[in-house]
Amino acid sequence: MLGGHREASDFGKVRAEPVGDVLQRWLARSGLLRVSDRDRVWEVWQRQLGSDAVHTCLVSLRGNVATFSVDSSALLSELNNFRKVELLESLHREVRTYFVRDIRFRLEKRPPASGPPPR
Repeated sequence: MLGGHREASDFGKVRAEPVGDVLQRWLARSGLLRVSDRDRVWEVWQRQLGSDAVHTCLVSLRGNVATFSVDSSALLSELNNFRKVELLESLHREVRTYFVRDIRFRLEKRPPASGPPPR
């Protein structure tokens, strides 16, 4: 290196990284990428329900109880009577930062805004 300037052969020694990778690393270190319990519960819920998730909305997550609104009485019945235990087990297994003790459902005929409620 002469006078603070790099020669062309010096650039091969510098490891270039995509800006996105550098930004991801910085966000992770800063704590800005932390996923909330509400978001984790919603992600697992969507995976387990598949396409039916669009008919539900996570209304609240309080006292270790997840409450979902459902826009179809048929789906409400299916979730409450046939899939509740399976869904609760999935939440226990996959959401390690928040213990969901129970799942409750309520029928809301208007189409729910899919996803976790705003913070």
